[in-house]
Amino acid sequence: MPPVWTILLLGHHRSAVFSGESNLPGLILILVTFLVGAVYLLNQIYDVESDKLNKKLFFLAEGHISKKNAIFETVLLNLISIIPAYLISPELGVLFTLGFLFGLFYSVPPFSFKGKPVGGFLFNILAHGNLAFLMGWCMNHPDGWASAQTLSAKSILFSLPYMFAVGAIYLNTTIPDIEGDKISGKITLAVKWGKGKVVIFASILVFFSTSLSFFIKDIPFFIASALVFPFFLFSALTKKNNNIVLSTKLSILFLSIAAGFFYPWYFAVLILGFLGTRFYYKARFKLNYPTLGN
Repeated sequence: MPPVWTILLLGHHRSAVFSGESNLPGLILILVTFLVGAVYLLNQIYDVESDKLNKKLFFLAEGHISKKNAIFETVLLNLISIIPAYLISPELGVLFTLGFLFGLFYSVPPFSFKGKPVGGFLFNILAHGNLAFLMGWCMNHPDGWASAQTLSAKSILFSLPYMFAVGAIYLNTTIPDIEGDKISGKITLAVKWGKGKVVIFASILVFFSTSLSFFIKDIPFFIASALVFPFFLFSALTKKNNNIVLSTKLSILFLSIAAGFFYPWYFAVLILGFLGTRFYYKARFKLNYPTLGN
């Protein structure tokens, strides 16, 4: 959740700077959490075999949660997020519907864009980059289509650095899964191109996101992106998985700090979420997760 929350809040802040007004993002942040939860669950339902091979996301892969219950929760989360979004504003409802459709086409056969190199990449950057930012932008304008500051070419332009950054992060996350994805028939860009080309492409995307954020004067994003860029370069030079994972985690951390600077309560959400998750995984599965290290 933190990567989506962070981009959402930074989109909300950017909108507030542009419009000169700021509305509390609490309710819509909760609804977005439900929607993203549904998207992640749907992905896990159709990723059981590759998750087994890659030894990740084991709730469904190892039978801790039944497929039937996961489907029920997915439907429930979609309903309690999309319907209230339309009640807040038609514009927000449309964005939530797009989020649902992105998740559907990404995971469900016969589309399953997650298993296609270009499709998987595009769906990730559009959903987690552009769409998350635009949802945050619209959170600041509850009057929807009637507002002069709702979706526009400028808001889409402002979302582009986030799109490039999400693309870099997504590419890095596919590298440790190359062997498992090959066996399961999932063809990501990392599988198609290999580690070397992908880490270079990820570094190029971070360079573009840093440069563009400077030109459009998104200073919080520029600072976070500039700080993490050397780590992406280093991972591209070394091509070591631990360096690649570190650059990904630092990207999320630095952007989260940028969001927390404008929304101090977000630090409490992240810290409590981190500690609570650590406690749960340790108590239930004897695992030290999540971690900030390698």
